[in-house]
Amino acid sequence: MHLGIDIFKRPFSNTFIPYEMDVYKYLPNDFRKRDKEKDFQLDIIDISYFTARTLCSYHLTQRELYFDIIASLLSHLNFIDATKTNLLLSELRYKRLRDFSKSSRVGEMAQGINSYFVSKTLNFPYIIDFDLAKEKTQATLNIQTNGKSPDFVVLDLTMTEIGLFESKGNMNGNTTADLISAMNQINDVHSPCFDYNIPVSTRFQDNNDYSNKRLRKIRKSSVNYTLIKNVCKTPKETDLLRKLHYASWFYLVGDFKRVESILNDGVVLPIQDENDPIYVLDIETDKNNPIYWVEQPIQVSLFSKEYGTALSLFITSRYFRRGQFKIGIYKKVIKSLIKTQDTNTIFQLPDGEINYLRKYPDGTLLYIRPIQ
Repeated sequence: MHLGIDIFKRPFSNTFIPYEMDVYKYLPNDFRKRDKEKDFQLDIIDISYFTARTLCSYHLTQRELYFDIIASLLSHLNFIDATKTNLLLSELRYKRLRDFSKSSRVGEMAQGINSYFVSKTLNFPYIIDFDLAKEKTQATLNIQTNGKSPDFVVLDLTMTEIGLFESKGNMNGNTTADLISAMNQINDVHSPCFDYNIPVSTRFQDNNDYSNKRLRKIRKSSVNYTLIKNVCKTPKETDLLRKLHYASWFYLVGDFKRVESILNDGVVLPIQDENDPIYVLDIETDKNNPIYWVEQPIQVSLFSKEYGTALSLFITSRYFRRGQFKIGIYKKVIKSLIKTQDTNTIFQLPDGEINYLRKYPDGTLLYIRPIQ
């Protein structure tokens, strides 16, 4: 099996084609006034990666769902119309889904897109499932809610401001109604005071009108959001929140030992620079910033111990065996997670572009070198 063969054959230079999405900022409280902002750019890899991360964030204790998450990640690789630069859902793929699958798939992908937007554009790179944050920070934050919970707690780059983020996605619904509904869920959280309220809704367009070529050319999906700043003076403990964010990444790469260490003890275990059973240290790709690569992407002990040859579904792909795809994390991130009492260890994403290397705001990395 050759994983993702279609996407690797798309036209590209050093990166995959970026899709454009309209961005509208709504003003509270009626959510009817909106300002058009700069388009948001992302590609199918960004969508798949962040969709998988959000799915991982609320399944951290459930290894048996790992296959479902990987399958969801792969299924997003052909959900976008590859013939357009505007982000449109693929008509054929969307029609293939049954009714109950359509809303689920749209909701999942909206969470991925919205999370990437909140992380990259709004500068909240640390995203934690709300229920997980509530459970694990009772002693410090003591989060209380009256009704339906929002999706995520988010933490800004400085680790000083915390927000509540609710994601919505629709194809036929009303964006204003989505944002109002999201805001109601956020407002149901009455303790503690959060610094930001962030309702976000992706409005998807699909390519299903072959009779109107002009409409198909100009139409694109959109990200619609509100960013509400609250006056909160009480300092909040944020070290554990950030570790909980990275637990979703460790889950994605199958490092369940570190997931359990974070959930049980609030501790990130060190990674060995040499002879680590999971990671390989790379000091060449980004010479000023060493990287820990997962030795074989998507290789997890769960497969080899419990599912036998199922592992070959992933690691026998020629993309992995030839080093065309790697997933990793900056060594600086791991050091900052271990030395959380040192204020100088707050992670800052290194500047500069490196061929084939994708840097995400939280310091996780993908290396994708297309096969010629």
